[in-house]
Amino acid sequence: MIEMTSPKVHSSAQLTLLKYSTHDCPACQGMAPFDASVAMSMGLSFMDVDMKSPEIYGRYRKILLQQYPLKRELGLPTYLLVENPEGGFMIHGEISGGMPEPAFRDKLRLLLEEGVVPQRGDDTCD
Repeated sequence: MIEMTSPKVHSSAQLTLLKYSTHDCPACQGMAPFDASVAMSMGLSFMDVDMKSPEIYGRYRKILLQQYPLKRELGLPTYLLVENPEGGFMIHGEISGGMPEPAFRDKLRLLLEEGVVPQRGDDTCD
């Protein structure tokens, strides 16, 4: 007998975690020591998108604007789990706000296991 399961998010090897942040955001800097290593330990690619760098931000701006067209509700840091960020991208979920490493790891694991589930931390820079 063949067991049928519901599809989950595509293989994590195909996904990138984009971190939208600025160098002067305390919550962003608080997560910098661990966010990339947590993402990579889960098989994800990681990109820190400095929103004050025209070159880097310009490259990933269209992805952020799809999730936040007016950027009014954007809190920093915002992490978007994206498939194919360099081309015809698809956003699979987000985590927003600063949080301790265990909470970040748990929320990222939840995104990977269950698909699109918006996750918001307690501490954001607006």
